[in-house]
Amino acid sequence: MKWLVTLLLSLYAAALSATTLEKINLDNHCEQANFARFGEAIGDARIVMLDELTHGEQQNFALKTCLVRYLHQHQGFDALILESGLFDVAQIWQQPGQAITAQAPGNIFYMYAASAPVQALMRYIDAQRDSERPLQLAGFDGRLSGEYSKAQVSEFIIQQSQRFIPSVAKEVDWAAFKRTNAAVLKRQPKHINAKQQQAYVATSYRLQHALNTAVSDQQGYQGPKYVARLLHGLVLVAQSMAGQRRHDEHDLAMADNVKWLLSSELADKKVIIWGHYIHLNYGGFIEHHYANLGTVLKQHFGDSVHSVHISAASGEYRDYVTMASKKIMAQPQQFERLVAQQHELQTHQALFIDRAAMQRFVQNAPSTSVLFGHQYRYGIALAQWQQYWDSLFVLAHTKASKEQP
Repeated sequence: MKWLVTLLLSLYAAALSATTLEKINLDNHCEQANFARFGEAIGDARIVMLDELTHGEQQNFALKTCLVRYLHQHQGFDALILESGLFDVAQIWQQPGQAITAQAPGNIFYMYAASAPVQALMRYIDAQRDSERPLQLAGFDGRLSGEYSKAQVSEFIIQQSQRFIPSVAKEVDWAAFKRTNAAVLKRQPKHINAKQQQAYVATSYRLQHALNTAVSDQQGYQGPKYVARLLHGLVLVAQSMAGQRRHDEHDLAMADNVKWLLSSELADKKVIIWGHYIHLNYGGFIEHHYANLGTVLKQHFGDSVHSVHISAASGEYRDYVTMASKKIMAQPQQFERLVAQQHELQTHQALFIDRAAMQRFVQNAPSTSVLFGHQYRYGIALAQWQQYWDSLFVLAHTKASKEQP
């Protein structure tokens, strides 16, 4: 098998000879990292998506933190949209007197909230709040489950519905809505019978339609369409809990949330989207290729979207469900491992590969070459890479994120 590795290394060396970037060091707090070629690669994109194969890689989060700061400081990006609840992150942003790091636990996705690199990024965002160009924080997930949602979103929906669509709101049994909504927020399907679920779904869609068509001068988080977005995410969760919707259909609410943000709260801003590969890739939901966030945004915004894939050649990651540390298992023909070996990447380094370099790889690499896919378990044929993203970073090594309860 050694001869195969040697052959592949020589082919990859030829492929990269004209397009290799300087190695990027992740141990200098982003200050001296070379992201110039990355900046050239994204071009005029308004939306840059930064993915992660798992929710539990320390070095992935460190690199993405550096990329966010670079995009904000040098490429004119003024908003970061996290894979966290739309309502929860909106509430965080609308309370500038409280530090983001103080509000993050229980409101921002727990694997992010407890990550040291992400905490550093939150402090950076807080420090920019009073500058000429703050980096606005938002969330795109419609599956509301944060503490702000559990405590406040039901009353917020009631108050805003009574404000914007009073004739529809007065016909709603709000006490019943609140009881069912509490079970939806806490993911407690046993607390909802069939009649309650049916009434909740019918009410939510009626409210959503009325709010989307309401005439109002209020926009963004103060407008009726924001409340409709919240209801859309919640009703999909309720239907999924009852087996009436596929679990992955929440991606459609995510995509609609991003489109709404870009047309209202974040209008005229260039945005960074931070989330899991399963949502951000262009190929859709892996097992069945259902449309996901990435495919919908690509169809809607076209070349204004640039998806950046980040994958490690070796190391461990934290399974965000079981909290177990799992080893990344590479095969002899694994693309990431071969790149790391060829460039003698040290454990603290990464390499950016643009479209031109990837095209050379495809031309020279054997058909058995594969890229890591979802959760480092699913392989992607090298020739199919462009169906999923536009460019990528290869991390030499990653450690598992901090363990969470």
